[in-house]
Amino acid sequence: MNPAPTKHLIIAGVTRAGTTSLFKYLGDHPGVRASTIKETRFFLASDELKRLHHFEQGPEAYNRFFPDCPADAVRLEATPDYLYCPAAAERIANTLPGACVVVILRDPIARLISWRRYAIQNGLLDPNTSLADYIQTQFDADTANEHPRLPGHPPQHLRSLREGRYAQYLAPWVESFGRSRLIVCNYRDLIDTPADVTRQICDSIGIDPAFYDGYTFDIHNESRCVRWPRLHAAYRSLIWRIKPHIHDKPAARAALRKLRRSTDTALGRTGDTVESSPDPAGELTDPDRRRLEDYYGQEPAALAQMLGLHGWEW
Repeated sequence: MNPAPTKHLIIAGVTRAGTTSLFKYLGDHPGVRASTIKETRFFLASDELKRLHHFEQGPEAYNRFFPDCPADAVRLEATPDYLYCPAAAERIANTLPGACVVVILRDPIARLISWRRYAIQNGLLDPNTSLADYIQTQFDADTANEHPRLPGHPPQHLRSLREGRYAQYLAPWVESFGRSRLIVCNYRDLIDTPADVTRQICDSIGIDPAFYDGYTFDIHNESRCVRWPRLHAAYRSLIWRIKPHIHDKPAARAALRKLRRSTDTALGRTGDTVESSPDPAGELTDPDRRRLEDYYGQEPAALAQMLGLHGWEW
């Protein structure tokens, strides 16, 4: 008698849409074993983002993210850049038969603003970059094959405009997984009613949702204001260099988490989330808002049609 296939749950999108929080919620469930690194990036076709193991190394390399995993546990990972990689959909479908995929979609305008703040926080953008300039640079990248300031493929933080047109990126995932194994969530629902979203996913993958009765749904990895963005960016780069060496060592990982909490405070990270803090470079202007609303105008209808919904609202 052949053993039952290993269950997998992949959070495949999108960036700046609560994937870290959902990964934590689901990873706390006793029937789930979370990957030792949240973003394994294993199935990505591009080497743009750093990763420890990659697809060409074969399934055994992927299994290293789940050491000592019980045979009946659901294996969980969250790489929000998967959505933007059509090859990832095919690779996951072929390598992990029966896997379920979760995608969280956020209002693309709010997500673009969040990306700018996140990029400043992590030293990817000059802190003096205004929101208007950031938006214009996004449109430059979207409309020109090779913009003088953006040679070739623009970096991740300058693709937030185009990557907010979710329907085109979802198409290969719907084709590979169908609607039964593709769970599409609204970011607003995750923020407002996280218990409902989490229980829905539990029902879809066959684990007991009662675990979340009385569970505290904290928010994780919010963009926050930092006093010294460049120093904060160097610190994050160091963390990324350390992680591969300790990802499968629980005691070392716990020590690193404790160190990070104290270091965040020492680096001058404030307690204000960017959503509750004034934007030092200016708020979204009416012309920019109209421009973005026109750009994304057809997105809700396209999503509703693709996902078989009566309507989609942010």
